[in-house]
Amino acid sequence: MSRQTTQLIETLKQHLRSQGVTYKDLAKHLSMSEANVKRMFSQNKLSLERLETICNLLHMDILQLAQSAQNQQHNISELTSEQEKELITDFRLLLVAQLCLSDWTFEDMLARYQFTEHQLIRYLAKLDRIHFIELLPNNRIRQRVSPHFKWQTDGPVRKFFADHIQSEFFNSRFDQPTEKILFISGMLSDESNKKIQGLIEELGTTYRQQLRQDKSLSLDHKKGTSLVVGLRNWELSVFNDLRR
Repeated sequence: MSRQTTQLIETLKQHLRSQGVTYKDLAKHLSMSEANVKRMFSQNKLSLERLETICNLLHMDILQLAQSAQNQQHNISELTSEQEKELITDFRLLLVAQLCLSDWTFEDMLARYQFTEHQLIRYLAKLDRIHFIELLPNNRIRQRVSPHFKWQTDGPVRKFFADHIQSEFFNSRFDQPTEKILFISGMLSDESNKKIQGLIEELGTTYRQQLRQDKSLSLDHKKGTSLVVGLRNWELSVFNDLRR
């Protein structure tokens, strides 16, 4: 197996993960058993026909996959602390970064938010300089981040979002048709805790699958929607203070 072929298949796996496509989904799409799909990837044996079928599922072609594999070594998986600090000191720049991660076009950003063309190009140029995106002719945008891109765990951007989740996200009665909240408290073993965490991972996968499914819809048919799910060993402080 050549290094190029291995890189191509690894890149394909990354695109599957980033779009929330599981082996089970793939097995159904390819009319194969899940075990055979896993074996196919573990042995790095894909025919061109199957490769093309998988690429179609991901809304890309083999040429785009090859280009993605070639660019993979140059893609970044996270920004530096200094770069994240720059983003949160200019909320407009942070907004544009988030929109780029969600595959918004230049025209959509311009139509939906209060930017002039000059301002938006300036922000995109800043993101281009740090290799977050590549600003192409006619203001087309190509992501330069890895499929595994994440904000730094204890970095400025995550802290910024955490503050706003606490102060804004939960400032709701969650009684609208598009809102839902669930709070359950009880005593769980570590084994049961781990099982619930697995279910949370599955929920995240389902959410990403819906993002992929809705990707082709126009913005008029979509709304910004956030999902927050948390699990921890925790008890209300007013109860905890009564413990012996």
